Amino acid sequence: MIRLETGAQIGPYRVERFIKDGVCNSNYVVVDPQGGRFFLKLFDLAAIPEAWLDGGEVREIVSSRGLSHHNVISYVADGTLTLDGKPYPYLVMQYFKGSLLSEFLTAGRQFTGPEIKTIVCFILDGLVYLRGEGLLHNDITPRNILFEETGDGLVPKLIDLGHASPEITQGEPPFPMEDLNLLFTAPEALDGIFTDASDAFSVAALIYTLICGKTPWTVNWDEEDTFAERRARLAEMRRREPVWPAALHASDRVLQNIVLTGLNMHPTNRPSTVRMLEMLTGAAVDGQQRAADGAHGATKKPASSDGLVAITDGTELKKKLQRNTRSGGFADVAGMDELKKMLTERVIWVLRDREKARKYRLLPPNGMLLYGPPGCGKTYFAEKFAEESRFNYMLVNGSDIGSTYIHGTQGKIAALFQEAAAKAPTVLCFDEFDSFVPARGSDAARHRPEEVNEFLSQLNNCAQRGIFVIGTTNRMDMIDPAILRKGRLDLQVEIPAPDAATRQAMFVHHLKNRPLADDIDTEALAAITDGYASSDIAFIVNDAALVAALADEPITQHHLEDSIRCNPSSLGPRSHRTLIGYK
Repeated sequence: MIRLETGAQIGPYRVERFIKDGVCNSNYVVVDPQGGRFFLKLFDLAAIPEAWLDGGEVREIVSSRGLSHHNVISYVADGTLTLDGKPYPYLVMQYFKGSLLSEFLTAGRQFTGPEIKTIVCFILDGLVYLRGEGLLHNDITPRNILFEETGDGLVPKLIDLGHASPEITQGEPPFPMEDLNLLFTAPEALDGIFTDASDAFSVAALIYTLICGKTPWTVNWDEEDTFAERRARLAEMRRREPVWPAALHASDRVLQNIVLTGLNMHPTNRPSTVRMLEMLTGAAVDGQQRAADGAHGATKKPASSDGLVAITDGTELKKKLQRNTRSGGFADVAGMDELKKMLTERVIWVLRDREKARKYRLLPPNGMLLYGPPGCGKTYFAEKFAEESRFNYMLVNGSDIGSTYIHGTQGKIAALFQEAAAKAPTVLCFDEFDSFVPARGSDAARHRPEEVNEFLSQLNNCAQRGIFVIGTTNRMDMIDPAILRKGRLDLQVEIPAPDAATRQAMFVHHLKNRPLADDIDTEALAAITDGYASSDIAFIVNDAALVAALADEPITQHHLEDSIRCNPSSLGPRSHRTLIGYK
């Protein structure tokens, strides 16, 4: 492969330094006449197989043209250098000053759960953009993730599109397989099949590596081993279960679930990259919209104390007010039939059928308080209520409206209601509502009476502005009584620990689409989980699934009952609770 010297001229660019050789290219840092730095890849056409060309052009150059996204290395220019009468095509891409993720890992850098979520959110955002452009990355590894140094900290970027391509289900891949890092390559990709599911596998392997400090499967290859020999040894290793160290068991539940499902050997059983992003952010992702948004340039992100950006993608997506795309609504809520029926009859139809409400002079309710023990699905129920009512939805946490300035929080509260009214009809959900409106005169409200007064003012007849407010709490006694009077939060609805019928429905829901043995008895499982929270049941099913996955066998009744024995209710000793109530 030809290698250019420092100072060599390539069109308007001058070589500043050589980086590395590829299979059929050499890589450089170059500068333009204005002093701007760029990455340049110079291709040797004589060394490129026909399958790697598209109409006589290098496929990587064709694929890269027009790419522009703040999480992906972006296209700048391309051209041809002629030397000794031979053409050498070149591709110019953005230059980033920073360090590779692989360099952090080699140095022993350990990442926290929020940091891992940050990194993976950025990477998945870039993959969703590429997918919208008809491309897969196909080589997601720590060496292809670079942290750009910005004024806001270190921002992860996907680099090296040398293996990017449309989906490949047959035929020869248009790139070299030999230089792939096989430890991050999906099983089907080892046979030349590259889909969104294979990118998802690589993301799951990356998360595993960030949590555990090592890859899911470790194979010691000899330098003289051929690609075919390495592929065969890795495939044999993967026939055994991966190592699931204590670090993974102790990790964030969402990350753990992505790893468990993403490393599935069967592509159809893995979540898509879009679904992975939804799992991390807790919000629906419109792939086409995010692809379009990505072209608008880099977004400033606040830096955390150690230089890594804070996880803003998830919270921004959750707060972002957008039209509800109508998912399953109440159909996604297991059990709670009496509560769903009551809200449909007393609230939802009034909100939906404004004409009939005017005819009977019915005033739409301002909102409701969902109260009950933690982990019983209050916030989830609020989201499904918004879907059922077909309203826009905004979830607000305490940190979203906090301010260090005097009266700053008051202004944020007012702005929040103004935005909700502008996008009406809107369900405005305040999670842990007692932290927003503590009873005046209490210690919690000593420095915040103006904020509580602002909420009282905004809640007055907010239904007339197209706003339905939902507050969730497990400390109803701490909320200012004036908030709960009629004309503000008109309904107070208990979301208790699930009853037997609801628990059975939850087991059915969480076990759906998993490999099951024939002995599953959800009625028996419901009977032995009296007093368990909704979140407890979700954890039990996932815990049993993890044990079954390690053994590579279907989930059995024994797996589930054993998980129940090992995981007592998070609500403490069993107690008798009212099933459903409202005031």
